[in-house]
Amino acid sequence: MLRFFFVFFFCIFCANAQQNSLQAQQKSQGNAKNPKSIKNNTILQDYDPSLPLSPSKIIYIKNITPEKNLKKMIYVGQSISITYNLLPLSNASLAKTEFTTPINPQRIKLTNPDVTWDLQPDKSYQATFTYKIKSKNASLPQIKATAISDDGKYQDSALTPKIALNIYDLKSNPKYSGVVADDLKILRTKTKNYDDMDYIMVLELEGKNANLEDFVLPDSRIKKQEAKKLEDGHGIYYCIFPKNISSLSFDFFSLTTNHFKTLTIPVILSHDNVAAQDDLKPKNIFLLYFTLLLILGILVCVLLYIFLWRSKWLLLLAVLLLCYLLWHIFYRNDIILQPNDVVKILPTQNSTTLFVPTSPMEAEIIGSHENFYKIITKDGHIGWIKKKKK
Repeated sequence: MLRFFFVFFFCIFCANAQQNSLQAQQKSQGNAKNPKSIKNNTILQDYDPSLPLSPSKIIYIKNITPEKNLKKMIYVGQSISITYNLLPLSNASLAKTEFTTPINPQRIKLTNPDVTWDLQPDKSYQATFTYKIKSKNASLPQIKATAISDDGKYQDSALTPKIALNIYDLKSNPKYSGVVADDLKILRTKTKNYDDMDYIMVLELEGKNANLEDFVLPDSRIKKQEAKKLEDGHGIYYCIFPKNISSLSFDFFSLTTNHFKTLTIPVILSHDNVAAQDDLKPKNIFLLYFTLLLILGILVCVLLYIFLWRSKWLLLLAVLLLCYLLWHIFYRNDIILQPNDVVKILPTQNSTTLFVPTSPMEAEIIGSHENFYKIITKDGHIGWIKKKKK
């Protein structure tokens, strides 16, 4: 009798252990099939796309973005975030997630292409896609998610609903700089002489929730402008404009007030401009005075030799001064620009191109900075070329 009870309880214990092991294995397999994080536009497993459709729904996907964010006006240049929730059912496993159509880069840009679907406590997945609107005709792409049934015999798909956006283009304002922002500030400016006709200004902006990469000064009198550095809500820009301009102004669109705001930049020459101007042209005032002093010294030596003191040393000094004067006048650190040599506005690799000569052109080196030479052409254009071009 005791042996019977012992065998009975032993069998129950083994059955429970086997069941617990099976549940743990199924849980482990479930976790393996549906990982904690899934990159969008990724095939998670090989599957047969010709599998029949599941007789019951095994995957759902929905847009959980707040309704107020979808109904408000969206402006060209602005970014919008859309959050989706994806739920596999009946222990189904995800096979892939993908955009149903390619994203048109002329109309819209996905600014977080590495977005992932992250597993939530309720076993669903959630992902937030951030798009930059680049055209009034932009439309958000739909996302298709495919799941495979637990037994691997069926497939099912779910498609994100279409989203209608109310998009407005602000370019009708001639003073619009292309920036939409919660706030935009001018941190600092610095203006120097660029050549006889133009100034060069460096401008630093700080924006909150701003598309600083689209900033442009809307003034047709500006000859060249470019973004130098963009990061962490800050932007540094350069522009070259005529010296008869006393101020620059532009509008940005404030998302907090839903109105344009105007910012004005007075053109004030920097205090260190005299020092900066010295290397713009080699024949500056100092060199002119120096040349006149050399000529005066030679004349004094000759007059003294003729009328007062016939010394060979005085004559030798006059000859040496004359030789130095001739060297000073005729010596030029010249180079020949070859066709297709790129002359840039600034001494940086990504600087805007000032011009590209189509035939050999003479120029003079008037300065240098790191791997660039500063040059001036016969017609007065000043720019930078790589030192290897000398």
